[in-house]
Amino acid sequence: MNLGDLRRELKETGLSLAPAAAFMLIAQVVWVRLPAVEFALVAIGLVFTVIGFVLFLQGAKVGLLPLGEGIGSAFIERRAIWPLLTFGLLLGIVLTVAEPDVRLLTFQLEEAFGDAVDRRGLITAAAAGLGLFAVVALLRIAYRWPIQRILIPGYFAAAVLSLFADETTVTQAYDIGAVTTGPMTVPFLIALGVGIASVLGGQNRMQASFGLMAIGSVGPVLVVLIWGLLGGGA
Repeated sequence: MNLGDLRRELKETGLSLAPAAAFMLIAQVVWVRLPAVEFALVAIGLVFTVIGFVLFLQGAKVGLLPLGEGIGSAFIERRAIWPLLTFGLLLGIVLTVAEPDVRLLTFQLEEAFGDAVDRRGLITAAAAGLGLFAVVALLRIAYRWPIQRILIPGYFAAAVLSLFADETTVTQAYDIGAVTTGPMTVPFLIALGVGIASVLGGQNRMQASFGLMAIGSVGPVLVVLIWGLLGGGA
């Protein structure tokens, strides 16, 4: 990483967030009309968001992506399939627990539903779901399973479970299934899949590595729904 890369990333991030900032300003002037001090805090928070996002992107490019690729290729070169699957399971769990989107969503759910939400249990269930389906996604890359054979049964099972779960559990499950594939999880797990695919060879395998998060997001939905049906969300 050099200063040129950092400036370029800062410019691109600033441009991408400029429409949102402009809309916030218009909303403030026309509709919201927060006191000047409160809106100043919002503006400062937006600046911090841009800076933090730039630093995170650079960190992911310089650190997470090469590390994930290297780990994936190293396991496959040594034919260490079971250690790789164990690593994928634990990695999915750890990354979900650390995922800022997951923590923010569960905080908001706790604020909205109060005692009806077990925040720690919800994070644990989501982490277990992503970890298990990260293993399924890695197996899919290794054995060339068509992604439809995983996604269709997975979401069909989720739809059936949704018929029996209460509304709170369903909303929690699908929301957390979306946010588990956030900025912490995506770069590392996709890089891990690319590393595996690069050693195995073949263009189809390289393409298959980019279905990893589509599969991974099914797991939290299913596990949270099951957890709720078993009374875990009560």
